[in-house]
Amino acid sequence: MRATVTNTLLLLGGVAGLITAGTPATAKTSFDVIFDSGIAGTSYYNTGVKGKMTFDFSKDPGNGNTYTLDLGITNTSPASGASSGTLVGFAFNEPLRGNGSEAISLLSYNPLASGYGRVFGNSDRGIRVNPQESLNISNLGTAPYAPFSNFDFCARMSSRSGCHGGSASTGIAGGTSVKVQFSLKSNDISISTADQVAERFYSLFNSFEPGDSWNKAQIALRFQNVKKANGSKTSSGEKVTGAAFWRIPNEGPTDEVPGPLPVLGAAAAFGWSRKIRRRIQAVNHPSTINL
Repeated sequence: MRATVTNTLLLLGGVAGLITAGTPATAKTSFDVIFDSGIAGTSYYNTGVKGKMTFDFSKDPGNGNTYTLDLGITNTSPASGASSGTLVGFAFNEPLRGNGSEAISLLSYNPLASGYGRVFGNSDRGIRVNPQESLNISNLGTAPYAPFSNFDFCARMSSRSGCHGGSASTGIAGGTSVKVQFSLKSNDISISTADQVAERFYSLFNSFEPGDSWNKAQIALRFQNVKKANGSKTSSGEKVTGAAFWRIPNEGPTDEVPGPLPVLGAAAAFGWSRKIRRRIQAVNHPSTINL
């Protein structure tokens, strides 16, 4: 518990530093999207289940406009008890240009050994992808995921009922991580480096603020076998969207670019930071802190 709180504080502290420093930040090719359904306005039932997706981009050698996305998926919820659940699906959109066309297109998807092998798009029953096989996804339709709008890509563990419905007996338990991989290309001549690809996705995923309408969400997780914060079980699972944070410490190249501001805003970042500091103090001095 203490390690989790401290790591989150480091992330938020790093974001606050970018906001207040007023100097260019080093370009980065990777970032995390943090999901916390306990934050009002980011989930459907506010059960408290949590997750993280780590986006890591690299440029493919020998091909000027193609890139690899190594995507890590983690269920950061408790393994059991209140606010626990299995992470059974993920969905996200591609960045667009001003004319509505794709600035960056997904070309192929490899589930590796993750178990996220049912991809939804043209078919409500999904396309099954075997481990270590690569699926061409450039011609897939969008995937419905109520109450959100359709997503450009969605993968589930085993459900045949689409991203927005069904149940699953399998999933990533709390404290478990897996990886998947994508191939993608840039359709915009202004995007020519891995850090520019990362920034486009970062800005897209950070465009949702708690309280926005569901159709503004650009990325989402789905949980099943969910227990609410009071320990009772939900019958419909949980759907939650998140916000992107540049990873700390910096793991990107050395090019200097202005550090993008989180759409949640400086006040939200500092508010979360203060809240987490109080939690740390409560862990160290439970008799003196009143949350």
